[in-house]
Amino acid sequence: MKTKLIALFLVLCQAIPLFAQEESKTVTSKNNDDEIKTLFKKTDHPVKIGYYIGPEFSYTQFKGRDVFLGGLSLGVILNHFFSVGLCANGIMNPGNLWYNNVDTNNSRGAYLYGGYGGVKFEFMVLPTSLVHVNFPILIGGGGLVYNTGLYHTQNHNYSGGSTLDWDSFFVVQPGVMVEINLLKFLRFDAGISYRYTPDLNLINTSSGLINNFNANVSVKFGKF
Repeated sequence: MKTKLIALFLVLCQAIPLFAQEESKTVTSKNNDDEIKTLFKKTDHPVKIGYYIGPEFSYTQFKGRDVFLGGLSLGVILNHFFSVGLCANGIMNPGNLWYNNVDTNNSRGAYLYGGYGGVKFEFMVLPTSLVHVNFPILIGGGGLVYNTGLYHTQNHNYSGGSTLDWDSFFVVQPGVMVEINLLKFLRFDAGISYRYTPDLNLINTSSGLINNFNANVSVKFGKF
């Protein structure tokens, strides 16, 4: 999985600038280097302090099992090059995360629930360009629970279960994202990150269960 994600990101990095070169022909800067270039419409002069909010989605794996994470991030942008804010992510498909023999004494398995979040810092390289690169890092914590019950999204019912174990943990997640300025209030990001949790302690579970690469996409709405 790691090799595939890295290869995908490298292809993305090479393909998007070529596309941007063609599209940027329709965007004129009027010799103003401070003007933020966008794909569909020219922006006004950029602000010194901005903000954003938007959904985030990630694909990763826990012990070879496909996992989809959904979340939300928001932050304040300082002078276009740096932002600081908050971010939270949660497991969207716990039904795919059934682990046998979590409770070996009673031969019981359980589903894995949980999520994580924290403070998100991000450094932008050439943010006024139509296509540019961002380097985010999330520092925070989260929690995971083994529970025998399953929440059914189709009928919004929860089949009663019991908690076998839970744990809170520290997490750090650095990444690299390619960002496209679609409109003066809208941006799209795609890239990869790596999630590291050094102190996960769940029953009969490797401490590195959720340490892995992520394929990320996000949309940002705000004032840039």
